[in-house]
This record gives sequence, C-alpha cells and structure tokens, in this order.
Amino acid sequence: MHLLSKYEALDFIARRANLLDDPANPVNPFGTSAWILHFIDQVATKEWTIVIPEAVREGKALMLLCQRTRSAKNCSALSNYYASLFSPLVCASAQRANAANELVRQLTDLRPRRSTIDLAPLDRHGSDTTWVSNGFRSYGWYVRQYACFGNWYLPCAGVSFDAYMETRDSQLRNTWKRKSKKLLAAGRIDVITDISDVEAGMDAYDAVYAKSWKRPEPYPNFVRGWARICAERGWLRLGIATVADKPVAVQFWIAYGSRAYIFKLAYDEGESQWSAGTVLTAHMIRHALEIDRVFEIDYLTGDDEYKKTWMTHRRERVGLKACNLRSLQGSSAAAVEFGGHWRGRLRDWMTERLVRPAPAGR
Repeated sequence: MHLLSKYEALDFIARRANLLDDPANPVNPFGTSAWILHFIDQVATKEWTIVIPEAVREGKALMLLCQRTRSAKNCSALSNYYASLFSPLVCASAQRANAANELVRQLTDLRPRRSTIDLAPLDRHGSDTTWVSNGFRSYGWYVRQYACFGNWYLPCAGVSFDAYMETRDSQLRNTWKRKSKKLLAAGRIDVITDISDVEAGMDAYDAVYAKSWKRPEPYPNFVRGWARICAERGWLRLGIATVADKPVAVQFWIAYGSRAYIFKLAYDEGESQWSAGTVLTAHMIRHALEIDRVFEIDYLTGDDEYKKTWMTHRRERVGLKACNLRSLQGSSAAAVEFGGHWRGRLRDWMTERLVRPAPAGR
C-alpha cells in the first residue's frame, strides 16, 4: 500500500508505466500512463494524497485512488470530468479477480480506516467492475452501483464513409452536402496529427473555444498539454475548419487502440451560418473510417441530443460507492446509500403503476 504526495506519485507512476500500458488491461486512453501522469501533474495539488494499493503475489496490479484533502477518510478514483472512463483495476495478470481481492484487502486493512471509496465512471458491463465490486463485498463493505451518464458510440468495423452517411437522417445528409460545398469554397479543413503543428493548431483551438458557448477551462494548460502528448504518441487528430483564414470550428479527437474518441469540440457561435460543426464532424468521421480504419467511434460523456444524430448505440457508465461497515462514518454512509437505493426502487414502482394502461373492458 502506498500513500503518496503529488510528486511521489509522479515518480511512482513513471516507474510503473509498463504496467499501466500492458495490453492485458481493457483499452482506455484515460487509463494510460501518459494520461495518469498528465492528470496528476496538471490537476492534483499538494493537499492531495494519492492512495495506491499494489499487489505483487497475485500478479502485478494497482488501484489508483486519491484523497483530496489530507484529513479525508473518503477516497475516490484518481480521475475527474476530463475522463469519460476510469480503469478500476490495473493488472498484467490473467488472475484479475484474485488481484482485485488483494487490493481490496489492503484497503480494508489500511489504518486509519477509510470510510468510503467512490469509483467512477466505470464500464457497467466490464469484468473489472464486477471483480472490484465482488472484492469489496467479500471483505464486508456495502457496495451500491449508481448511474453516471450515457455514452453514445458507433460500431464501424469495415464501414465506408459513404455507406455510413447513407444511414444518417436525410436532414443531416442534406445539410452536410450543402454546407460542405459552401465552406470548402471559402475555406478548408485540416486534421493536425504532427507534433510540429500542435502549437499553431491549439492556438486556433483556443481562439474558437473563446468564442463558443463553452465555459473557460479550469486547468488552462490541460488540453494543450494533452494535445502535445497525443501528438508525440501518434494519437492526435485535431480537426480545424477555417473560413477566410479564420478558424470557425475545432474538434480534438484521440485515435487509440483502433478506436476514435471525440474528446473536445467547439465552434464560433458568430459564424453559425457555415454549419462548420456539422461539416467538421463528418470530415473527422471520414478520417476515422477511411484513414485510421477504426472499429468504434466514441462520443464519450453525456446524452446530448446532437450525439444521437451521429452515433447509433448507447451504453451506461456507472459508479461504485463502497462503504466500510467497520467504520462509523462508513456505516452511516451505507445507511444513506441503502435508503437512496430503496427510495429509487419505490419511485420507479410508483411511476410504473401510474403509467401502466388500464385493463381493457370486457
């Protein structure tokens, strides 16, 4: 078990980069050593304690947690809203269930006792989510799974761009065809992948972002720094739509593990007549299908209406709240979680009864 400061954690993760990047782990760009190191560097503060149980006998394995104040007895995933998926188990062994049990045992034995551990967002149907949840229960923790958000995605192995667009809504296809001609007659679309172009590309990104509906980034250097890291590793796909040498829409995609992840996007609201967001999205999808040849495109966090226009499937991202019943605070938290669970069940039952159609008359 390791309780580390920010700078100790940076050294620790750097020395275990091969474990985080081991192909035995489920594919997740937000679980790579590059992401974790960047996250700690840019987001963690000196008040944080990075909590990392580490298994060796059951196969090399880690769980990446943090306490955001030094006196806290509550741990959470080493993650935040920038990441659409958290890897609850980092493991190079096929014995992932055994490794999860060992990590949970260390957390259970930790003194002073931790009251709660909150892991999110997780793959609802991922085996690691199951192993970790079962591990907590086997050591006497109360565990509740809760909904986080919807995740829209497009399975697309072997699909051509033209075939894909034929399946889209006719209004979207017509807008794309009409506005593409108009935008490309007055400007261009570039997809930046090379490290030498990142700074100019991110200058354009920042210019568009400042004129969009988006709130200012709470960590100003996070996105630009991640773009550099992605470019160094060949993961960056930074799309920029330009009209008369002025950037009007930008999209930051990550190409990793034969998947494309739509990480950030923005458009200049004052230039909405170009429908540059629609044109650029189509261009980026074409690049993903015909150049990167991915088998999935992932729109990451949320049920925004526009995502349904482009994607075809939806899955749930969930969280796990584990409450330590050996702790007074943990027992109190478990009571709250248990009450919330049954209130939700009762609400669903009542809703079902209210909307159920009356039986037909005889």
